[in-house]
Amino acid sequence: MASVKTEEAAAQALVPEQWPHLRLAQRNLCGDSASEKVTSLSQMTEGVVTKDGLFNTKQETCEEMDRGAKALGVCSRDCEVPCTPVPTERTGAHSNTLKDHHPSDLWARMHISSLEYAAGDITRKGRKKDKARVSELLQGLAFSGDSDIEDNEPETQPAPKRPKASVVSEKKWTRRDIKPNFPSWSVLDYGLLNLKSEKLNPVELFELFFDDETFSLIVNETNNYASQKNVNLEVTVQEMRCVFGVLLLSGIVRRPRRGMYWEIPDADQNQVRDAIRRDRFESIFSYLHFADNSHLDPKDKFTKLRPLIKQMNKNFLLYAPLEEYYCFDKTMCECFDSDQFLNGNPIRIGYKIWCGTTTQGYLVWFEPYQEELTMVADKDLDLGLGGNLVMNFADILLERGQYPYYLCFGSFFTSVKLVSALKKKGVRATGTIRENRTEKCPLMNAEHMKKMKKGYFDFRVEENDEIILCRWRGDGIISLCSNAVGIEPVSEISCSADDEEIFLISQPSIVKLYDECREGVAKMDEIISKYRVRIRSKKWYSVLVSYMIDGAMNNAWQLHRACNPGASLDLLDFRRYVARFYLERNANLSD
Repeated sequence: MASVKTEEAAAQALVPEQWPHLRLAQRNLCGDSASEKVTSLSQMTEGVVTKDGLFNTKQETCEEMDRGAKALGVCSRDCEVPCTPVPTERTGAHSNTLKDHHPSDLWARMHISSLEYAAGDITRKGRKKDKARVSELLQGLAFSGDSDIEDNEPETQPAPKRPKASVVSEKKWTRRDIKPNFPSWSVLDYGLLNLKSEKLNPVELFELFFDDETFSLIVNETNNYASQKNVNLEVTVQEMRCVFGVLLLSGIVRRPRRGMYWEIPDADQNQVRDAIRRDRFESIFSYLHFADNSHLDPKDKFTKLRPLIKQMNKNFLLYAPLEEYYCFDKTMCECFDSDQFLNGNPIRIGYKIWCGTTTQGYLVWFEPYQEELTMVADKDLDLGLGGNLVMNFADILLERGQYPYYLCFGSFFTSVKLVSALKKKGVRATGTIRENRTEKCPLMNAEHMKKMKKGYFDFRVEENDEIILCRWRGDGIISLCSNAVGIEPVSEISCSADDEEIFLISQPSIVKLYDECREGVAKMDEIISKYRVRIRSKKWYSVLVSYMIDGAMNNAWQLHRACNPGASLDLLDFRRYVARFYLERNANLSD
């Protein structure tokens, strides 16, 4: 029969004498494997293919082949030497025969044909010295019993991964001080000089930001929103200023409920009652609106406040003091309904706000945080969220003139790419930097530097971009990156030890300048937190409107102090002056 001949040929081909170039252990190993495969294959195919009569092999044939294999010196099935597998290649003719007779017995067809082809291929002449080919064929004998792969399907090899081409050039770091080539600051602030000559009072300073155009915007959108709700509100600009007076007064005189401003009889409450009725205030405040609902941008989370945000940023920048140093950082607007969190901040839950300020706390530009940033400075630079924000703030400053501004920011924003990009714009920059953004700069490890004395520092300069990285040991470890200031001159500062002994330590110039300029946003937060607006509505954005009112009041007070350095009002009196003016003016008009 065909099956008996096939098994005999396979057994003769797999005897150890046919492999003279293999060692004795390899012969025994492969003989054992071949005997096992032929025997088990005969037993399994008997019940599979006897229905059509193609292979009429019997159990006696299997026993005879086992005895013949033992007589030829093949090791027993109990041998513990592992078997080496052989590849599974098949002839096309035999595969077609199996498919014609038994289309459903794929498993049996595959193993019979692979064994036939393997037996004929191993005994081919001229392959005795080809050890690589023999090893490849031996690996196929350990074929799997549950494979469902078609005979004519070629074996697919995984495509080799292409190595990523390095686009960024390798940085060259040298231990030396930086040599900046920026021009010196010699700019005169004519805008502040004009404000000093005009001698503006607190109300006029506040209305530099909430001017007639801004109040007209609020009044028009509020009336439009009320008409959409079928309410005839007809609020005026004077009434809107009176509402703002009540909001400003709520930061000075605090009440558990806003209705109590019309209940408790005292001087301030009498002003509120005389200026506007409670029901009229509630109607205006409930319909307060800043954008047309029919023209909202679905991609902008703060689209209902976008017209007011643009107007405030324009006015903030227009009257901002023209200074050399600016600070950029993030802050929080308190709101307990928000899911945003900022650790290490006095206000930890609320809306994140990106802020650019002067070193004294004047708010130059702000933008509420949202996941999809609407502004991207340069896509090719790949600066990330923080880098794009700083670049945008630098572009806003450069609109006032191509001056060598100096920016300070925290580790969230700083990278070597960002500092290099700012240098190309002519903007000086210094910021703390994280370890994973140092571009493999060989600075002393932070853990090792903790063992050094206070005042120790290590630094490197990148040769191509002339950017310095410095790591300094003070009360903690701080890493800084700059394109404008380096190590010299090194100053001496006092430091206290655990035993309260005071001694002097070294401080590089880059650390000293960063400590002096980085507190701008923190100073603004401190001023706003003293007398912030307390009256809130049910609308989610009411807290952001209150934040803009407080920011405008902070900026007006900053200008008041700059214009009147010797006879300025404190923040409480300045705020009360504006609130009372709006309330009294509306009360007189009502009478």
